Amino acid sequence: MLEQIKDAFQRNKIQKIVALLSSMILWFFVMDTQNPTINDSYDIPVTMANTPQNFKAVYTEQTIRVKLSAPRSYFIDYGVNNIRAFANLQNYSAEGEYEIPIEASFPKGFELESITPATIHVQLDPYIEKQMPAEVIVTGSPATNSVVKALEKSSTSITLIGPKTPVTAVKRVIGYIGLNDNSETFDILVPMTAIDEDGREVRGVRVAPSVITVTVEIANELQQKTVPVVADITIPEGREISELIVNPQTVDIVGREEILSSIDSIKTEPLNFVVNAKTFIGKLRLNLPDGVTSTADEVDVTCKFKE
Repeated sequence: MLEQIKDAFQRNKIQKIVALLSSMILWFFVMDTQNPTINDSYDIPVTMANTPQNFKAVYTEQTIRVKLSAPRSYFIDYGVNNIRAFANLQNYSAEGEYEIPIEASFPKGFELESITPATIHVQLDPYIEKQMPAEVIVTGSPATNSVVKALEKSSTSITLIGPKTPVTAVKRVIGYIGLNDNSETFDILVPMTAIDEDGREVRGVRVAPSVITVTVEIANELQQKTVPVVADITIPEGREISELIVNPQTVDIVGREEILSSIDSIKTEPLNFVVNAKTFIGKLRLNLPDGVTSTADEVDVTCKFKE
């Protein structure tokens, strides 16, 4: 029996080898025909890799088009979730703007054809902290014959925490208190909001504390009066002011009627310029007379001299 089997394998040996090779060639041909190499493109969300500590990577490009080639079955077996596009920030550690090459990762067996765009514009923005005064704005009115005598804030300053660009865009941190015919002193929680020079909220900045407690002291039998603020500035001899801005221009003062009747304006603390000074931009405290209070303690002053 064994001899018969051996003899069968040895007969027509060359023809059998040719047949085997033909079968293999035919198999590869059929497989290549049924599973050809194709290419396809995917829009992949771009991410940042190895962002340096204490920096925020700011970029506007949201998706990257990645073109790959592989046998058709690979595109069926692997979905878009197996493809990543990213910018590697490992070698970038300083504040600034950079053009970073886009890299892609994908399963084995795929070939990268192209990445569009090939680079991405990235700004590395360092995280910073900044102190600003807590401003409170009172709206509405107290009860008849009552006035807001004073505001006592649980925190007079606010810490801003975030990337440098939005933090430096913040010009004021404000909160609002609404009066509704109040006749007695009360406490209120006031959310604080960071705003830019146009009064719009600045996003991406953490405000700490985000809420402060304000004691609104209501007084009766006192009067309230709105008067202009005058910047008390000593001008060096031979100099001339080209620009003077006081914000706010008016403040509400509170006191007894006989005291308020003689007050037409409120001056700031004195500001003495040195001879070669060109400008002053800052805050000046109000110089309030005895027996007079105000909800504002200071004002912003900008003073510039002609060249």
